[in-house]
Amino acid sequence: AEPPRHLVLARSAVKSMVAGVAGAALTNPLDVVRNEMFKTDLSVGEVVRKLYREEGMGFCGRGIQKNMVAVAVPIAITIFSTDFLVRAKHE
Repeated sequence: AEPPRHLVLARSAVKSMVAGVAGAALTNPLDVVRNEMFKTDLSVGEVVRKLYREEGMGFCGRGIQKNMVAVAVPIAITIFSTDFLVRAKHE
């Protein structure tokens, strides 16, 4: 038996939010390195060494709040919308 629709949508919403946050958190250090490369014209290795020397591992979390909005929200909306539309198609 299929669970109630509201529980299916709630599960999809939670799954979408978790995936969005995970995606944003995992890609944030790469965004920091990329942005620093644009500002300094240094290589990837040079930028990582510079950031680590100046900020320690803290550079990985720099700007995470903005990244959550820029990355997590669109990922969550995309996954939730896809789940919703696939379910609607099969009903």
